[in-house]
Amino acid sequence: MDRITSIEIFVRAVELGSFAAVAEERDISAQMVGKHIHGLETSLGVKLLAKSTRFQALTTAGEQFHLRCINILSELKAAQEDIYLDLNEPMGKLKIYCGVNLGISLLSPLLGKFIQQYPQLEIDLTLDNNPPDIYRDGYDVIFHDRIEGYEFLVGHQICSYDMVACATPEYLQQHGIPLEPKALEHHQCLRHTTAYHAHRWCFKNAAGDYFSPRISSRFTINSGQAMLAAAMEGTGITIQPYFQVQAALDSGELVQVLTDYQLPKIELFMLYKPSLRQTSRLTLLNDFLQRELNNQLNIKY
Repeated sequence: MDRITSIEIFVRAVELGSFAAVAEERDISAQMVGKHIHGLETSLGVKLLAKSTRFQALTTAGEQFHLRCINILSELKAAQEDIYLDLNEPMGKLKIYCGVNLGISLLSPLLGKFIQQYPQLEIDLTLDNNPPDIYRDGYDVIFHDRIEGYEFLVGHQICSYDMVACATPEYLQQHGIPLEPKALEHHQCLRHTTAYHAHRWCFKNAAGDYFSPRISSRFTINSGQAMLAAAMEGTGITIQPYFQVQAALDSGELVQVLTDYQLPKIELFMLYKPSLRQTSRLTLLNDFLQRELNNQLNIKY
């Protein structure tokens, strides 16, 4: 059997926790997965996995071998990509995770533009608001608004963007325009299920004073785009990324409120496996996104 393939299968078996999961991912039988790992154990003369019908764990030798295998596969990927580096021609596949709203509104169009430049590159983009498991799901890169909980990954801030509070003219005509943050306590505010501002929205005035009114809401949504759609029907006041509502604000379909106050900027981090640090696909993607996002989000208003 091909030794590299066996090593790849062994590493995924450890990450996914079962032969069946690897078999489904690779479209082979679980017995074939077992043969690959048994072949490695035979050649090494040690047991790598202590496996029963319900439980799979690495032996001491398996733990050491697993770490070496990760390094071997990382070096192999880097060696393959070095061939294309001088030509700025990334190859291979990037499996990327991003939240639904940000992915649809911002990243998906940019990734589509990026991949058109490099015919040897594949991108598998997953949009989901649930916390990702980078190893179980095989993600190479995730985009997130925080780095806490991902200390095992390499990460850096790739951009930040402004948030604004807004509503339709019809809603404001019916319910009045809030002139200070505390007035939001008497308005219908569309609340995001999981976002940082779920229960309280934090505002800062020009003097640097902070205000965090308790908002009331009869409509809680787990999607920023769905929240925007509801706001466009006059349901209430919403907080949105400025880039997402700029066109509606310019046309008058939405009106920004509390313009004398600022909401905290949202920081976007690009987090990735250490093995991808020096690869051309990641380097070029990072440079491309930073350039494009800076152009799109550096908006004066």
